[in-house]
Amino acid sequence: MKIERINDNTVKFFITYVDIEKRGFARDEIWYNRERGEQLFWQMMDEAHEREDISFDGPLWIQVQAFEKGLEVTVTIAKHVMDTEDDSELGSLLRSAIDEARDQQSVLDQLSELDELEAEADAWAPLAMETNDFEAIISLSKRTGDMFSDLDLKLYHYQDRYYLWIDFPDEMEPEDEENALSLLAEYLTFSTQTQPLLEEYGKLILDGDVFAKVRHYF
Repeated sequence: MKIERINDNTVKFFITYVDIEKRGFARDEIWYNRERGEQLFWQMMDEAHEREDISFDGPLWIQVQAFEKGLEVTVTIAKHVMDTEDDSELGSLLRSAIDEARDQQSVLDQLSELDELEAEADAWAPLAMETNDFEAIISLSKRTGDMFSDLDLKLYHYQDRYYLWIDFPDEMEPEDEENALSLLAEYLTFSTQTQPLLEEYGKLILDGDVFAKVRHYF
Protein backbone atom coordinates (compact mmCIF):
# COMPACT_ATOMS: atom_id res chain seq x y z
CA MET A 1 0.00 0.00 0.00
CA LYS A 2 1.25 3.46 -0.92
CA ILE A 3 0.69 6.30 1.55
CA GLU A 4 1.06 9.93 0.44
CA ARG A 5 0.83 12.88 2.81
CA ILE A 6 -0.84 15.65 0.80
CA ASN A 7 -0.80 18.26 3.60
CA ASP A 8 -1.28 18.47 7.35
CA ASN A 9 -4.94 17.50 7.04
CA THR A 10 -5.07 15.15 4.04
CA VAL A 11 -3.62 11.72 3.38
CA LYS A 12 -4.01 9.70 0.18
CA PHE A 13 -3.72 5.92 0.00
CA PHE A 14 -3.43 3.65 -3.00
CA ILE A 15 -3.95 -0.04 -2.43
CA THR A 16 -4.07 -2.68 -5.17
CA TYR A 17 -6.66 -5.44 -5.28
CA VAL A 18 -3.78 -7.90 -4.97
CA ASP A 19 -2.73 -6.22 -1.71
CA ILE A 20 -6.33 -6.24 -0.50
CA GLU A 21 -6.57 -9.99 -1.09
CA LYS A 22 -3.23 -10.56 0.64
CA ARG A 23 -4.70 -8.86 3.69
CA GLY A 24 -7.46 -11.46 3.77
CA PHE A 25 -10.27 -9.48 2.14
CA ALA A 26 -12.19 -10.74 -0.87
CA ARG A 27 -12.80 -8.09 -3.51
CA ASP A 28 -16.60 -8.42 -3.31
CA GLU A 29 -16.47 -8.03 0.47
CA ILE A 30 -15.20 -4.49 0.09
CA TRP A 31 -18.20 -3.55 -2.03
CA TYR A 32 -21.03 -5.43 -0.34
CA ASN A 33 -20.02 -6.26 3.25
CA ARG A 34 -20.10 -3.07 5.32
CA GLU A 35 -18.28 -4.55 8.29
CA ARG A 36 -15.44 -5.94 6.18
CA GLY A 37 -15.11 -2.67 4.29
CA GLU A 38 -14.75 -0.77 7.53
CA GLN A 39 -12.21 -3.31 8.81
CA LEU A 40 -10.04 -2.72 5.77
CA PHE A 41 -10.37 1.04 6.16
CA TRP A 42 -9.27 1.03 9.80
CA GLN A 43 -6.45 -1.36 8.99
CA MET A 44 -5.19 1.19 6.47
CA MET A 45 -5.56 3.99 9.04
CA ASP A 46 -3.59 2.02 11.63
CA GLU A 47 -0.83 1.30 9.12
CA ALA A 48 -0.59 5.00 8.22
CA HIS A 49 -0.29 5.86 11.90
CA GLU A 50 2.47 3.27 12.43
CA ARG A 51 4.45 3.98 9.25
CA GLU A 52 4.04 7.74 8.91
CA ASP A 53 3.05 8.75 12.46
CA ILE A 54 -0.18 10.24 11.10
CA SER A 55 -2.92 10.92 13.62
CA PHE A 56 -6.56 10.98 12.52
CA ASP A 57 -8.06 12.94 15.38
CA GLY A 58 -11.18 14.86 14.43
CA PRO A 59 -14.08 14.53 11.98
CA LEU A 60 -13.06 12.79 8.75
CA TRP A 61 -14.00 13.39 5.13
CA ILE A 62 -13.51 10.24 3.04
CA GLN A 63 -13.36 9.76 -0.71
CA VAL A 64 -12.85 6.38 -2.38
CA GLN A 65 -12.08 6.13 -6.08
CA ALA A 66 -11.89 2.85 -8.00
CA PHE A 67 -9.26 2.16 -10.65
CA GLU A 68 -8.56 -0.88 -12.77
CA LYS A 69 -5.80 -2.12 -10.45
CA GLY A 70 -7.04 -0.97 -7.06
CA LEU A 71 -8.48 1.78 -4.86
CA GLU A 72 -7.44 5.33 -4.10
CA VAL A 73 -8.65 6.50 -0.69
CA THR A 74 -8.38 10.17 0.31
CA VAL A 75 -8.90 11.00 3.97
CA THR A 76 -9.14 14.59 5.18
CA ILE A 77 -9.32 15.65 8.81
CA ALA A 78 -12.00 18.32 8.78
CA LYS A 79 -10.71 20.71 11.42
CA HIS A 80 -13.28 23.43 10.89
CA VAL A 81 -16.57 21.56 10.89
CA MET A 82 -18.86 20.67 13.75
CA ASP A 83 -17.60 17.59 15.55
CA THR A 84 -20.03 14.91 14.51
CA GLU A 85 -17.58 12.07 14.55
CA ASP A 86 -19.30 9.12 16.12
CA ASP A 87 -19.30 5.54 14.96
CA SER A 88 -22.60 5.77 13.11
CA GLU A 89 -21.70 9.02 11.33
CA LEU A 90 -18.25 7.82 10.27
CA GLY A 91 -19.66 4.48 9.19
CA SER A 92 -22.22 6.25 7.05
CA LEU A 93 -19.56 8.43 5.42
CA LEU A 94 -17.37 5.42 4.71
CA ARG A 95 -20.27 3.39 3.33
CA SER A 96 -21.29 6.24 1.04
CA ALA A 97 -17.72 6.57 -0.25
CA ILE A 98 -17.43 2.82 -0.85
CA ASP A 99 -20.79 2.72 -2.62
CA GLU A 100 -19.63 5.44 -5.03
CA ALA A 101 -16.40 3.56 -5.68
CA ARG A 102 -18.35 0.34 -6.26
CA ASP A 103 -20.39 2.09 -8.94
CA GLN A 104 -17.13 3.31 -10.53
CA GLN A 105 -15.73 -0.22 -10.45
CA SER A 106 -18.89 -1.55 -12.07
CA VAL A 107 -18.38 0.88 -14.95
CA LEU A 108 -14.71 -0.14 -15.22
CA ASP A 109 -15.69 -3.81 -15.35
CA GLN A 110 -18.20 -3.10 -18.12
CA LEU A 111 -15.59 -1.16 -20.09
CA SER A 112 -13.14 -4.03 -19.65
CA GLU A 113 -15.72 -6.48 -21.03
CA LEU A 114 -16.31 -4.16 -24.00
CA ASP A 115 -12.56 -4.01 -24.65
CA GLU A 116 -12.43 -7.81 -24.70
CA LEU A 117 -15.37 -7.98 -27.11
CA GLU A 118 -13.77 -5.36 -29.35
CA ALA A 119 -10.50 -7.30 -29.31
CA GLU A 120 -12.38 -10.40 -30.43
CA ALA A 121 -14.19 -8.40 -33.09
CA ASP A 122 -10.87 -7.03 -34.32
CA ALA A 123 -9.65 -10.56 -35.15
CA TRP A 124 -9.60 -10.99 -38.90
CA ALA A 125 -12.16 -13.31 -40.48
CA PRO A 126 -11.10 -15.51 -43.42
CA LEU A 127 -10.63 -13.41 -46.53
CA ALA A 128 -9.37 -13.37 -50.09
CA MET A 129 -6.62 -11.29 -51.68
CA GLU A 130 -6.04 -11.11 -55.40
CA THR A 131 -3.68 -10.22 -58.22
CA ASN A 132 -3.67 -10.55 -61.99
CA ASP A 133 0.08 -11.25 -62.05
CA PHE A 134 1.36 -14.61 -60.87
CA GLU A 135 4.82 -13.07 -60.51
CA ALA A 136 3.45 -11.23 -57.50
CA ILE A 137 2.72 -14.61 -55.86
CA ILE A 138 6.25 -15.80 -56.65
CA SER A 139 7.86 -12.64 -55.27
CA LEU A 140 5.70 -12.83 -52.15
CA SER A 141 6.65 -16.45 -51.54
CA LYS A 142 10.33 -15.46 -51.46
CA ARG A 143 9.57 -12.84 -48.80
CA THR A 144 7.48 -15.00 -46.49
CA GLY A 145 9.83 -17.91 -45.81
CA ASP A 146 8.13 -20.01 -43.11
CA MET A 147 6.30 -16.98 -41.76
CA PHE A 148 2.86 -18.18 -42.93
CA SER A 149 3.28 -21.90 -42.34
CA ASP A 150 0.53 -21.83 -39.66
CA LEU A 151 -2.02 -20.17 -41.94
CA ASP A 152 -4.64 -22.13 -43.85
CA LEU A 153 -3.99 -20.95 -47.43
CA LYS A 154 -5.55 -21.84 -50.77
CA LEU A 155 -4.65 -20.42 -54.18
CA TYR A 156 -7.38 -20.19 -56.82
CA HIS A 157 -7.49 -19.04 -60.45
CA TYR A 158 -10.72 -17.39 -61.59
CA GLN A 159 -11.43 -15.13 -64.57
CA ASP A 160 -7.74 -14.41 -65.32
CA ARG A 161 -6.98 -13.49 -61.73
CA TYR A 162 -5.28 -15.31 -58.85
CA TYR A 163 -6.97 -15.42 -55.46
CA LEU A 164 -5.24 -16.27 -52.21
CA TRP A 165 -7.73 -17.44 -49.60
CA ILE A 166 -6.45 -16.86 -46.05
CA ASP A 167 -7.84 -18.35 -42.83
CA PHE A 168 -6.13 -17.28 -39.61
CA PRO A 169 -5.85 -19.76 -36.72
CA ASP A 170 -7.85 -18.87 -33.61
CA GLU A 171 -4.75 -18.79 -31.42
CA MET A 172 -2.92 -16.29 -33.62
CA GLU A 173 -2.29 -12.95 -31.92
CA PRO A 174 -4.03 -9.92 -33.52
CA GLU A 175 -0.67 -8.17 -33.87
CA ASP A 176 0.73 -11.14 -35.82
CA GLU A 177 -2.35 -11.14 -38.04
CA GLU A 178 -1.87 -7.45 -38.81
CA ASN A 179 1.82 -7.99 -39.61
CA ALA A 180 0.93 -10.84 -41.96
CA LEU A 181 -1.68 -8.77 -43.74
CA SER A 182 0.70 -5.84 -44.05
CA LEU A 183 3.19 -8.02 -45.93
CA LEU A 184 0.50 -9.59 -48.11
CA ALA A 185 -0.87 -6.16 -48.99
CA GLU A 186 2.49 -5.17 -50.48
CA TYR A 187 1.87 -7.64 -53.32
CA LEU A 188 -1.88 -8.35 -53.35
CA THR A 189 -5.11 -6.38 -53.04
CA PHE A 190 -8.08 -7.22 -50.87
CA SER A 191 -10.88 -8.98 -52.71
CA THR A 192 -14.64 -9.17 -52.24
CA GLN A 193 -14.83 -12.69 -53.66
CA THR A 194 -16.12 -15.40 -51.31
CA GLN A 195 -14.73 -18.88 -50.89
CA PRO A 196 -17.96 -20.63 -52.01
CA LEU A 197 -17.78 -18.73 -55.31
CA LEU A 198 -14.11 -19.57 -55.77
CA GLU A 199 -14.75 -23.21 -54.85
CA GLU A 200 -17.59 -23.54 -57.36
CA TYR A 201 -16.37 -21.47 -60.29
CA GLY A 202 -12.64 -21.07 -59.78
CA LYS A 203 -9.81 -23.56 -60.19
CA LEU A 204 -7.96 -24.63 -57.05
CA ILE A 205 -4.25 -24.46 -57.91
CA LEU A 206 -2.61 -25.03 -54.54
CA ASP A 207 -4.01 -26.13 -51.19
CA GLY A 208 -2.04 -25.96 -47.96
CA ASP A 209 1.39 -24.38 -47.56
CA VAL A 210 0.98 -22.29 -50.71
CA PHE A 211 4.18 -20.26 -50.50
CA ALA A 212 6.44 -23.26 -49.81
CA LYS A 213 4.96 -25.02 -52.83
CA VAL A 214 5.39 -21.95 -55.02
CA ARG A 215 9.05 -21.73 -53.98
CA HIS A 216 9.47 -25.43 -54.74
CA TYR A 217 8.02 -25.21 -58.26
CA PHE A 218 9.20 -21.75 -59.24
